[in-house]
Amino acid sequence: MKKSKRSKRVDRISNLPDSILHLILSSLESTEEAVRTSILSTRWRYLWTALPSIDINCSRGLIRHMTYYCNKREFDEFVHSVLSNRTLGLDSFRLCCLNYFDMSTIEGWIYAALLQKPKKIHLSFSPRPGKNIELPHCLVTCDFLEVLSLKLYRRRLRFASMLNYITLFPRLKVLELNNVELPTKPQGFEFLERCPMLEDLRLINCVIKTFMVLSISSLTLKTLTIVTHNLMYYEELCDDGTLVKKKFHRVSIRRHLVISCPKLIRLEYASGTFNYYDFNNLDSLKKAVIYPEPLVAEVNRGRLVSELFPKVSHMESLSINHYFVQCSHRERHTVFPASLPNLKTLELTTTIDDFALNVLICILKCSPNLQSLNLTIQEEISMTKGYWDLDEAETREILTRCLKRVEFLEFNGEKQKLEIARFLLENGNSLEEMVFSWRNKVTYLKKSMDTMNKVSKFDKASSFVKLIRHLKD
Repeated sequence: MKKSKRSKRVDRISNLPDSILHLILSSLESTEEAVRTSILSTRWRYLWTALPSIDINCSRGLIRHMTYYCNKREFDEFVHSVLSNRTLGLDSFRLCCLNYFDMSTIEGWIYAALLQKPKKIHLSFSPRPGKNIELPHCLVTCDFLEVLSLKLYRRRLRFASMLNYITLFPRLKVLELNNVELPTKPQGFEFLERCPMLEDLRLINCVIKTFMVLSISSLTLKTLTIVTHNLMYYEELCDDGTLVKKKFHRVSIRRHLVISCPKLIRLEYASGTFNYYDFNNLDSLKKAVIYPEPLVAEVNRGRLVSELFPKVSHMESLSINHYFVQCSHRERHTVFPASLPNLKTLELTTTIDDFALNVLICILKCSPNLQSLNLTIQEEISMTKGYWDLDEAETREILTRCLKRVEFLEFNGEKQKLEIARFLLENGNSLEEMVFSWRNKVTYLKKSMDTMNKVSKFDKASSFVKLIRHLKD
């Protein structure tokens, strides 16, 4: 009998071009997983060294519980090995080591990473003991870095030490400070004026312990984001590296926010940290997202709105929430400008009640060129004056003059939203599109067609308006 020939197995994946294999490696969750592929074959041994990004996190994969010295040493050796075996320059370097390592070790990793000339660096660390953190000279002065993100778990960054340099981060365009304790002196942010190309500043869940004036002044800044979600709680690292939530003690402290950025295009403020405001030189602002938190609405009703609106009457897009509406309500006759001539898009996330309706009417009255209205109505509340019972001729005139598009976000077929849709359809002579965006797939399948049938029977001032239903991912 003839012996059957065994068919040779062909490794078709390994025969793919390097560019395809690099794409496969890039789709893996972490650098740790990419490095493990080096054992597959000779072809795969050094493929990972050419990846454009490094992402190492001590809380996953290689070392999940670093309770012993050998594990810390293993992680240190792994980071140095990954950085020293690079064959091509880096585009992005991301490292999370929590509070397992001291600053001298972290500085060594930063220096090794900078030898690869990455354009983006994201660092999450909190060295022990809890001293102020000073960024290494090689990071502050490197002339190729474009994006820097720091998450320091409530450690204080020594901004004052940066003032020793004439120029900081020569090519940096984006700076994100996450969970960083901000300086308590007004000159703490003077370093911004020494960053010649900075365009985007993000302050995310940053901590302010005492009285301060946070002054953000920059001739180059185009986007500013100040966000402190969940004002009542903050995260803190324990000695074993675990994160715990702690509650803030509410203390009446004067915290003053000063913004002076003549080239600022977009401002996002979602915070309850500050209670005094001073906005200057915002002549270029086009989009404002103002989501004050409850503390601001309670303690400083009207102050945020009265200071902001006179300085941004030229903006084109405004997004506000229910607490902004609360801030505006008592001051609505004085805080709104005579005209918002450039406002074309208004996004409102609120509970529709009497005073929310009044504030919305005030904005509509001073927005003669409004084209798009996006509404997210959080809950239904009974109103004394009925559903959109508007007799103001001026308001109706605005709705009929320019409003072209209305979108209901988080729509679930509620009666109140349908009444608002009816009013807008009956008065919007220029309406071209009304969109109902659903989030819940089950509700969408059950109710959306029935809802569209109801809306299609409403009287319409515009003969060419389109009714659209949409399920958002």
